[in-house]
Amino acid sequence: MRHSRQIKDTRCLRQLSDKESLVIHADFHPDELSSLIVIRRFCQSFASNGNDAWICGFAAAEEIWGEDEGAKIAHRLMHVLQAMRASRTSVFSFSSPTCPICSQVLTEHERRLITAIRYARQSQPERAGLQLLMLCEGNPTERVMDQLRKLSTVFLQTDGATKDRHMKEVAF
Repeated sequence: MRHSRQIKDTRCLRQLSDKESLVIHADFHPDELSSLIVIRRFCQSFASNGNDAWICGFAAAEEIWGEDEGAKIAHRLMHVLQAMRASRTSVFSFSSPTCPICSQVLTEHERRLITAIRYARQSQPERAGLQLLMLCEGNPTERVMDQLRKLSTVFLQTDGATKDRHMKEVAF
């Protein structure tokens, strides 16, 4: 039997499952947390009535990383997400970026994707590949891995610019 815990708030009845955790316990790098924000906006646009949430994803990326770097990173994140969606056969579980309670919850799928991004950024493709294999349910991951490499290249190119300016605090 699966045990779940309710996050205490009367506005949201979200149940935290055994495979979920809180974002604050994930120990993600600021760029990884920011990637999660953008990815959630993109995912929201794929949900019913998501409409143009992808625009908010690009806007969030530009606010976080600046206009030029943000647009490049968001573009690459969208390609990673699209390649992953093409490989998976089931629904990608994500937390709502607009609910103050749900946005604090890190789903297993989100954790695996952000962890794959982390390992790709750290030049550890074997570890990234393992996360992708589980995330993509054993389906081919070559396209996703190729997109992760391209994303990592953009992060490497923007690292200097990010260090030179004050990064906005990411709040969950």
